[in-house]
Amino acid sequence: MSQQQTPDPQSEIDAALATPETPTVPDERAGASIRESQSGRFTLCGPASSVDPVVSVVIPTLNEEEGIEEVIQAVLTALRELNISGEIVVADSSTDRTPDIARNHGAIVTEPERKGYGAAYLDGFATARGDIIAMGDADTTYDFTELPKLIRTMLETDADMVIGSRLDGEILPGAMPPLHQYVGNPLLTRMLNALFSAEFSDTHSGFRVFTREALDAINPQTTGMEFASEMLIGAAREDLSVEEVPITYHPRVGEAKLESFRDGWRHVRYMLGEWGGNVAAVRALAGLFA
Repeated sequence: MSQQQTPDPQSEIDAALATPETPTVPDERAGASIRESQSGRFTLCGPASSVDPVVSVVIPTLNEEEGIEEVIQAVLTALRELNISGEIVVADSSTDRTPDIARNHGAIVTEPERKGYGAAYLDGFATARGDIIAMGDADTTYDFTELPKLIRTMLETDADMVIGSRLDGEILPGAMPPLHQYVGNPLLTRMLNALFSAEFSDTHSGFRVFTREALDAINPQTTGMEFASEMLIGAAREDLSVEEVPITYHPRVGEAKLESFRDGWRHVRYMLGEWGGNVAAVRALAGLFA
């Protein structure tokens, strides 16, 4: 369990532009909840809110004080455009001002007990209350004002998950090292597709939207960077409906946390471990290097 910190009430009110809460009628389907909510008004929900959020946006942070305010403002813009109730859950392991900035802008801040990319998300997901959960980084690389595009695609296609694809979209100059853009990410994507009979275009995009039912079906457990692969392997195994939409990938603000070789190897090792002894998959993997 994590320690949860409640946002300052006045900051939450200011961030939500003092918009009155409008109840959302619960429904078994996330899409139906969104459609019902769109007849009301945007509400930023805190932990004591009388309105349950339709969308929970979960953001892991590790010393992101340079970018977190811009990211939260982008999330608020997206929720206002969708005109729905939502919450922002920041799973924070920082030693800088990141959690203070997040709380001051209406976010619910939790402190994961375990370290790691996956551990932060697992902590945030456990706190999230929405029927739909969105995930993305706090370094400004993902533009959360594109979130409505992902959620509308989910509604239009009745998808279980929607991924924002960088490789099918636009990668701005300086946003991704050439080795990652042209070698690492495409190769890891092809490997996962080959091993698990999938057709993803960008398996390592961290900008995703999915239903709570999909999260429960996948039931992710890993605590490191391989968490990104685990979610999509789980989606493929559960035969979930996954859509992808092109997004724009931006240069990051602040210090990069990714270690290319170490984190790439964690993905490869995890995929091979999950794949097991499938002979057909070995042949498919060999085809990648033919």
